[in-house]
Amino acid sequence: MAINQEQFNIKQALIDSAQSYFKLLNCDIIIKSTNFVQSDSYILKFFKTNFLHLTGLKTSLSTEDFFLKCYAGTIIESDYSLGPNNDRKTVKRKLKNLISIGDFFKNEIMVQESFIKNQIVCKIATSDGKCTLGFVDAKYYLRPKTILANNHLDESKPIYRVTPIIKKR
Repeated sequence: MAINQEQFNIKQALIDSAQSYFKLLNCDIIIKSTNFVQSDSYILKFFKTNFLHLTGLKTSLSTEDFFLKCYAGTIIESDYSLGPNNDRKTVKRKLKNLISIGDFFKNEIMVQESFIKNQIVCKIATSDGKCTLGFVDAKYYLRPKTILANNHLDESKPIYRVTPIIKKR
């Protein structure tokens, strides 16, 4: 059976994305600003279990096994499928931005509190102008909920420029 070129690209993007995402594991990313209204600072944490959701794909694997197979480069096309609300273009857009997520917090970013976009509601959203990452509350820190292509911050609400602090755990 010939490999579907589209699936091959998604597979390679999953591998590259997991390797980039790995850079954020075991890090606390601190976003601070005296201008924030809801909190002085936010701590962002990435876990293996959040990776699958950001891809927009579905799998019968556990979320951790999915990440580990992607990271190891052993993921195969039959390990995943498109989610019910995602077409191939949506998944490719997500993966295009996930590929460089490991470097997202190395420079100044834009931050918006109380981010809402369509059905997506996040405590904060961050953008580097190329993509938007949304985060939700997980009690003592925030975890990633969404990744969107392009800058989706609402220009009618305050947007703060912040240089993240990355601390290894």
